[in-house]
Amino acid sequence: MRHLLTMAVLLVSCSGGEAPPDLPSGPPTDTFPSFYGSVPKNVLMISIDTFRKDYMGRYDPGADGTPTLTALASSGVALDQHLTCSNWTFAGIACTLLGTYNIDQGFTPKLTGDGHEPYPDSAVFLAERLHDMGYYSVLASTNGWFTPEWGMTQGYDDAFVPRNATVWGAWAEARDTLLGGRKAHQPWMVHVHAIEPHVPYKAPPQYQPELAQLEPIPFDLEVKDDHYDTTRKVWPQMDEDEQQLLLQHLDIRYRAEISYTDDQIYDILADAQARGMLDDTLVVVWTDHGEAFWEHGHQSHAYTLHAEENDGIAFFWAKNIVPMAWDEPTSAIDIAPTVVQLLGGATDGMTGIPLGEAPVDRSLFALSVARTGAVQMVQKEEQKLIFNWRGTAWFYDRRADPYEVTDLYAPTQPDAMALWDELAPMVERAEPVAPQYQVNWPVEVLDRQ
Repeated sequence: MRHLLTMAVLLVSCSGGEAPPDLPSGPPTDTFPSFYGSVPKNVLMISIDTFRKDYMGRYDPGADGTPTLTALASSGVALDQHLTCSNWTFAGIACTLLGTYNIDQGFTPKLTGDGHEPYPDSAVFLAERLHDMGYYSVLASTNGWFTPEWGMTQGYDDAFVPRNATVWGAWAEARDTLLGGRKAHQPWMVHVHAIEPHVPYKAPPQYQPELAQLEPIPFDLEVKDDHYDTTRKVWPQMDEDEQQLLLQHLDIRYRAEISYTDDQIYDILADAQARGMLDDTLVVVWTDHGEAFWEHGHQSHAYTLHAEENDGIAFFWAKNIVPMAWDEPTSAIDIAPTVVQLLGGATDGMTGIPLGEAPVDRSLFALSVARTGAVQMVQKEEQKLIFNWRGTAWFYDRRADPYEVTDLYAPTQPDAMALWDELAPMVERAEPVAPQYQVNWPVEVLDRQ
């Protein structure tokens, strides 16, 4: 592992309000994010599956397995109050690359077999917008949802599942495809989507030496079905000590996957740097959803829209970016319009808002049709309301309770009731796209309608 390597050898950060000496000089651009001299014309996009926010060093100093990502975020523009728009891959990737909530398209992905269908061809994804702007784009995805089968690759000139299904393997094949296919001087986007650290957590042994210090368990957590059977069926039958031991095994394995992914991203950037592919390139990193470890009754994801599944990571980096931390609320649907606007394109049809243009008190939403049926969320000024269509609601004040430990929901809670005025219309809009689920409205909401 390269945790002791100095990131400055690879990454060039801006400091002191001046551009680094080996980059084009000039005043900062009037864009947001801003860049010394000019906005990069190429895009390297890295989306990471199932990456829980508080397992990144930027958000938990005790999480030391992400030196590359933490350095990039610190020397770039990090979106520190960022929410994903769903809690599973198909839905989370779709709304991110569309720059709209899925229900704005009159559609939502469904994880269950009933209503399982691909994204409509009418959807206009980021790659299609860039294609119309003259870009050559390549996608290498190690997750089966992000494939032509599910209507998720419109606009990419080349899109494939890499033969080497690692993060590095995806980059290497995407890079070679790009270099062999684009015209000289044609702007480009390479998009690598990494399924790690998704279940089963299976990093190389050298990333998880701590496992040898734990008491062994009689479960094979490196086999997907066995992992799910253990965490869903066996867990409730365990005593507290057994549960704690299993959680320790899972935590070590999950952190190892994240560390392995971080090291591979280092290798990707080192390779791109050596080939001159970082000199005029905007690097965009984001996550599609998080991961739960029984904080609210479940392990993995696609269950609830609590913080562990719904908080996201997103940041922009370039050699000549003007670094800053952005602490106003952002949504996954803001990423695509920010990229398009930076590159000089039109954002018509997008309901996401380019970075820096949204009001501070905007409402952010999320929708999931997955393992617990239909679930929706609204967050406004760090107050959050979650509603499962089966009839359960939760309310949190995230200023005092960022991990959503204490449910404050009550029919007499005025802030919760105020958020219903925001969420109820979104539920009504979602009903036609998930007709197999019935909305069981709480009495207090019916009384307000």
